Amino acid sequence: MSLLFDFKNGNKKALERIYNKYHKRLFHLAYTFTSNEEEAKDLVHDIILKFYLGRNKLSEDVTIEAQLIRIAKFYILDYLKSKRNITSDMVDTLVEAESTGDIDKVKEQKVYLLKAVEQLPLECKEIFKLHKFEGLSHKEISEFKGVAVKTVENQVSKALKILKSVLSSQ
Repeated sequence: MSLLFDFKNGNKKALERIYNKYHKRLFHLAYTFTSNEEEAKDLVHDIILKFYLGRNKLSEDVTIEAQLIRIAKFYILDYLKSKRNITSDMVDTLVEAESTGDIDKVKEQKVYLLKAVEQLPLECKEIFKLHKFEGLSHKEISEFKGVAVKTVENQVSKALKILKSVLSSQ
């Protein structure tokens, strides 16, 4: 019997073997994108859980590693999009850089994006960070800042235009 067969049938020892074999690789992948050890550890556990819960859908024709890494990449990117709302262009650049093994490019892109955000006008930057990094809605930000929802929408739009301009000139 194969490890994949045992895993698909819910064998806990198979899950343990897969975790022991791949958790370091998953951690490295998650850490590359988050630059945060705790977040990366949490992501690894979430990915393993997702992999386990979807074990019945796994293919016998593809290696465990390939399927696990594929799930991990999509999970991490979904996490980044939901938590930080990274623009799709930035995500595409990060995926391309990671898939070609250009980790320095990934780090450089993240630093460049964060520097660009810090150069936004003060009010624009604060509202943008609350919305994109903290995940607050326009209404929540308007209540917190004591401004109209339309003001929040305009500031977020202004920030995106500035960032797209800065990032496209890179």
